[in-house]
Amino acid sequence: MMAGNPVVQLLAQMQAVENLRAQNAAAAQSLAAQLHNLSAAQKQARELAAQKRAQDIALAAAAASAPSASASTSSSAPIRRALEAAVSGRNSSPSRRTESKPEPPPPAEEEDEVPRCHLHRKMNKACKFCKAHCESQEQKTKKLEERRNAAIEKLRERRSSTLGSSYGPEDKAPLPNLIHFPQVLLERIQKNDFYNVTIANAGMPEVKQLLFSCETCDTESRAHSSLDLEPSAFICSVYRLLNLQLTEGQLQALMNSRSCWIRCAGFMYIRLGVHQDRYWELLSDALMDDEEFVPFPGRGAENMSVGQYVEQLLAKDKYCNLNLPRIPVAQRRTISKRLVLYGQFRRRYAANLEVMERFKEPGTQVEVCTPDGEWSTAETIGTQNFREGKRLTAVNVKLDDGSEQAVSIGMLIVPGKSSSGMQDLTRSRGRSAQELLERYQEQQRDNAVASGKDYCKTSGQHTVRVGGVVFVAGVKRKELEMEHALEDDKAFQEMLSGPSAEHRAKMAAIESKYCARSAPVQAKPEATDNVEGPERLRLG
Repeated sequence: MMAGNPVVQLLAQMQAVENLRAQNAAAAQSLAAQLHNLSAAQKQARELAAQKRAQDIALAAAAASAPSASASTSSSAPIRRALEAAVSGRNSSPSRRTESKPEPPPPAEEEDEVPRCHLHRKMNKACKFCKAHCESQEQKTKKLEERRNAAIEKLRERRSSTLGSSYGPEDKAPLPNLIHFPQVLLERIQKNDFYNVTIANAGMPEVKQLLFSCETCDTESRAHSSLDLEPSAFICSVYRLLNLQLTEGQLQALMNSRSCWIRCAGFMYIRLGVHQDRYWELLSDALMDDEEFVPFPGRGAENMSVGQYVEQLLAKDKYCNLNLPRIPVAQRRTISKRLVLYGQFRRRYAANLEVMERFKEPGTQVEVCTPDGEWSTAETIGTQNFREGKRLTAVNVKLDDGSEQAVSIGMLIVPGKSSSGMQDLTRSRGRSAQELLERYQEQQRDNAVASGKDYCKTSGQHTVRVGGVVFVAGVKRKELEMEHALEDDKAFQEMLSGPSAEHRAKMAAIESKYCARSAPVQAKPEATDNVEGPERLRLG
């Protein structure tokens, strides 16, 4: 019965096929090894033949050029020695070449792969063969993932260490994030008449001239002749700059422009196109820019400095209604820890501008704060570095390690006691980085709570005139509910109090006009002797 069982026969045939495959693989490996040995032997034979021919030619030339036998014998010795040295050098050259080559890394020891289950095509949790194969595949996948992550991390570290220094002023800055530009906004820009007529074919000077005349950094603006929102000239100009792909020198000129609108376009260019690893390198200096302007006049007209504008670009994932490229979590955490210090840095910057004479004398002992909140001692050199007048003022200092560095005055203090009793940021360190970070985290936790928040997008009241008719929109729902509640309470109280005096007076007037009262009926005569008299009826 066992011999006639088709399942057993099929298993036996499968086992025979596996054995045959193993034999073929072993034979192929042995054949490959033999071919490799044969090619190595042929190569060695060719090298020996070439060495022998060179030796014969050299000996024949030496014998023919010798003038006499004595001379030949005296001169043949150094020639033979030179030939022997050359032959020995040639014989040893392959080994030297092989030694000079870097040895490849030892191959990773691969574990024997567990074969698939010969009984089940799909995974069966109750089968030990299926379990073993599944576990081996999971381990293999895990190891491959670990190797891939390690390789990516090494490449990232190598790139971050060399990034920035490898680009010259004439090199074009790579824009890997340009592919993440929002598709909806891209289509609107490409269909916009102003972009196609004015900006689409403009060069760098023309785009800068358009940015100089901008009045908003918003992504949308309303045309004077219509109520429709269209892509603003600012975002259209930034998109044109992204298509031009500026060089490093052009980008630096954009960020150092006298116009705040042109500088903001450069910052937006970096946030939308440049890789995230270069954000802090390119935007950290601009965080101390104290020029004030109104970037969004149509959204509340809040006044802010250019440094605060750059801080919002780094801290937020959305710009108006535009999704910005995502920053990795680890890099986001590092940037957030640094940004919490810049509010205090800006206040110190404004205070130090009033006492700049302290840094004019060389050798003044100062303390320098790093972007991570660490303080170190230094001394001034005596020269000041003013960039574009009074904007981004920095002082050259000499650190303890002997290196010289231009440090913003927002990160410098002259240690000492303040003349006034209040805290002086020009002489004290202020709040520590840990304290500011804890305060920031507490604010983030409070902002995450949903109670007391108004998430209506049109929470502000807007008045729009269309064809002479005024429409009011955006009234908060809470205010509407309060108004309705007050009206309901007033109506309820009026209902409980009854009709008012005015209402009663009106009803009395109506009653006296339309409902006249009849004359009083005469009293009936009293009956005498308990006998009723005849009733009388008067007509007329």
